[in-house]
Amino acid sequence: MKLLKVVFVLFLTASIITSCKSEAEKGETKETKVAKAEMLSLNVSGMSCEIGCAKTIESKLDKKEGVLEAKVVFADSLATIKYDAEKIDKASLIAFVEGVGDGNTYKASESNSKDVKSCSDSKKECCKDETNKQACAEDCKKDNCATKKA
Repeated sequence: MKLLKVVFVLFLTASIITSCKSEAEKGETKETKVAKAEMLSLNVSGMSCEIGCAKTIESKLDKKEGVLEAKVVFADSLATIKYDAEKIDKASLIAFVEGVGDGNTYKASESNSKDVKSCSDSKKECCKDETNKQACAEDCKKDNCATKKA
């Protein structure tokens, strides 16, 4: 009977140690193993609403391997994507966005504006830049710089 208890305690201890290692590995964020992070801004046409379209595209992008961060702003028809260029390229991201839904709903193209910045990268600069002001409205309000003039 003592032997059975000892075996059970050893098994329980080994299980706990193993599960702790698994939890630590799960705790890694997408950005812990990034080789080459880049930004891409896409004009997305075909969105008809904030929740059903913009948030759906954003959540699917967030789950895509190689995508580190995604923000889709319905009002501006703009998707800003931070991605690992070692794992995915621009063409694949554009094709992925166009494939969300039934595959014919959305059209994506690289934004002409080279001035578009990630709101989280530089809130004050983003808020001063008229191109990004609307896309970053929520972040600008939080930073209280939406009313400041450039």
